[in-house]
Amino acid sequence: MPSTRRSILATCTTGIGALAGCISTEKPTADGNWPRRTLNNAHTGYSTTEGPTTDLHTVWYQERSSVVNPSPVVDDGVLYFAYSQASRGDKRGGAWIEAFDAATGDSRWTTELFRTDERHYLYHSDSTVVDEDRLFLQTKPGLTMLTTDGEIRWTFDNLYRGQQKPDVVTPVVTDDIVVTGTYDTLVEDRQEEIVFGIDPATGNERWNVPFSEWDGMWQLAGTDNVVYVAFDSGGLVALDMATGVERWRWKGPLNGTPTVVDDLLLVPLRRGNEHTLVAIDRRDRSLRWRQSIGVHWAEAEFTVADGLIYHVANYGLEARRLETGERVWRFGGDVDDKDQRRFSPDKPYMGLDSTPVVSGDAVYALGWIQRDTTYVHLFVVDAATGEELGRAEMGHNEQARTGTPAVTSDLVFVGSNNGNLYAFGECSFEIAGRCLFG
Repeated sequence: MPSTRRSILATCTTGIGALAGCISTEKPTADGNWPRRTLNNAHTGYSTTEGPTTDLHTVWYQERSSVVNPSPVVDDGVLYFAYSQASRGDKRGGAWIEAFDAATGDSRWTTELFRTDERHYLYHSDSTVVDEDRLFLQTKPGLTMLTTDGEIRWTFDNLYRGQQKPDVVTPVVTDDIVVTGTYDTLVEDRQEEIVFGIDPATGNERWNVPFSEWDGMWQLAGTDNVVYVAFDSGGLVALDMATGVERWRWKGPLNGTPTVVDDLLLVPLRRGNEHTLVAIDRRDRSLRWRQSIGVHWAEAEFTVADGLIYHVANYGLEARRLETGERVWRFGGDVDDKDQRRFSPDKPYMGLDSTPVVSGDAVYALGWIQRDTTYVHLFVVDAATGEELGRAEMGHNEQARTGTPAVTSDLVFVGSNNGNLYAFGECSFEIAGRCLFG
């Protein structure tokens, strides 16, 4: 259903003389929840909420400092945003999580997660999950659980003594258990990867499963009491979520996190320069289909909505049929990995490590326009046709990269690699390209 603001605007005319009684000055709302970067444990990245699509402008903006590409999350009108700061001179580094009124951008509270003088311990990971009255976030000290009032309840040490990688490592969260891993922590001597099952109320370990033969653990996926553990160029393991008991394993050159949809697992593979996507029956591991998909990085995930798969490849956005993997449409430039310098001016390109999301009938994807330098944009395209509906510019040389948008009824939220937080909405009325009412 279209937002109330757009319904009001549909009755308005564009003539200056028709302004009286026509322009809506109603404040935007942020109805609808976006609890994690890809919306759910299965990483489908799809919400039924109809978000803003056209005539986008910046409704509010908050400037923070960060070295990670953060994904904001939203629940019950509150936006949660994590950011990190490096140690510089006599200024200590650390990580924080902050809560904002999603509609206005007003700060509600800020919680310090850790502080350090070590330059290489500055990271948090793009890992925030909000689940009812609980928040989960991965930092150097470990996986932390807070209340939605910002009170830290527990921290589980799931990392080694070495430096944490700033990868996307959202935990699998249910009412009964939280599952996380070691995620290939940088250490001098190789140590085996471990998956942990944690009591969400106490933070106590319930089970752990070590993997001595595989390393390079990617982000976990889970559904129907099964958690899927992907290893770089190794394979995929299915564990019982409650006990950690292994159900099966499948070997293959994995290149990222699987997406779980119905009875399928969508698994990205890579052999040399060949990038493929396969659909596997998650009951018997039989192959349903295999398609070549072009160059993308392992951090990029696959979103599914209404029988279509959405992903980035060769610096563009593509849609494919879930049933066959056949490509339906493509949006943006098409640049082979060997021709990265051949970006055409004023043409949209998507980052090879970015993940599109779908809300309502629109796809939201982060990319850029190449002019004298790089100008980062949020692009909104029709989910069925790939036609552009709208775009919003974030500025030159700013990046969103692995971060994903969070979409609500009137506002879509994006974080940048500098730690800046944007709220975009539809403009009610503008003159000479300047939004007067939004």
